[in-house]
Parts: sequence; C-alpha cells; structure tokens
Amino acid sequence: MNIIQKKSPNFWVGRKGYRPEAIVIHIMDGTLSGTDSWFANPASQVSAHYGIGKNGEVHQYVQENDSAWHAGRVDAPVWKLTKPNINPNLYTIGIEHEGKPDDVWTDAMKQSSVAMIRDICQRWQIPIDRDHIIGHFEIYSKKPNCPATNKRILDELVSLAGQQAPSATPNPTVEDGVRKIEEGLAIIKQIIY
Repeated sequence: MNIIQKKSPNFWVGRKGYRPEAIVIHIMDGTLSGTDSWFANPASQVSAHYGIGKNGEVHQYVQENDSAWHAGRVDAPVWKLTKPNINPNLYTIGIEHEGKPDDVWTDAMKQSSVAMIRDICQRWQIPIDRDHIIGHFEIYSKKPNCPATNKRILDELVSLAGQQAPSATPNPTVEDGVRKIEEGLAIIKQIIY
C-alpha cells in the first residue's frame, strides 16, 4: 500500500509507556486536502495517525510509535476498554476518513481502511473485533456521528478486516529479518528513552 507522508506538528513523541491497543475510526467532516491543511496547522492542536480519501489514497500524519491528538477528549465513554484517567491518545491509533457523517463510504475508501486496520492490528497484535476497532463517538459522546450516522460501517470494516488473511512472506529474506529487528529496536528505544 502506498502511504503518502503529510507530517503534522500536533503529537506527543512516544506513548509514555503505553502501546496501541485499539484503533479509533473517525470522519473528517470535510476533504482529505482540507484535513491535510488542518493537521499541518499547529494552532489546530489536532491530528490523527492516518487519513484515507474517498479514492482510497492514504496519508500518514503521525508515526504509530507517537501519540496523535485524535481522541484526547473523553465524555461519557461507552467503550469498555477505556482506561480511567489515561488519555486515549496514548493507547490508540486514529484513522480519519474523508467525507461527512451521512456520506456513503466508497469501496476504495473502505478497502484502504480495511487494509490499514488489518496491517495495524497485525503489527501491534490488536484483535480485529469491535472491542478494539471503535468509533470516536464511543470515547467522546459529543461527536455522536463520528465516524458516521450509520454505525454499521464499523461492523463492516471489522468483518472485512477479519476476512482478509494477513499477507505472509512464505520465504522471508534477510532484508525481511533486518526490517523486523529494526522495528523491534525502534519500539525498545521508545520505551527506554
């Protein structure tokens, strides 16, 4: 999957000893390019790890090892894995989706989202289920239609992500092993420093 880097200054380096345990699905309430601009603005004080356009294009704003500012406000949470008095940004990964809450999601956007969910879950050993793939509204009740008015989109994304087998390399190369070691070292460095 081609991921276009669009750096945001709005994040905390690291996760203060936490690790991603869930993915929060959002709606941009606007366009991908508008979100790129908003997340690039330090005055906005918001970001997410990824943004997905209606055409399936994926932008990355914040590295997964860092804490994007996408779900820090908590109000009447219904998500059962919420950690009391701990900012959810520290233990979640945020994915924004182009459009408005009443929009029908395009197949391209859904397929990119499913691929991202599957890859993130595999990378961080996050179960692909509705306890771990949640809507923003489940943390922040004042956004009742984030990611969508029709909440079935969350069930559909989880179902599709669970159906697709993770891409496996039948004969790993030395480069694959080096990459895995480097990823592990990066995680260890984040914890130590």
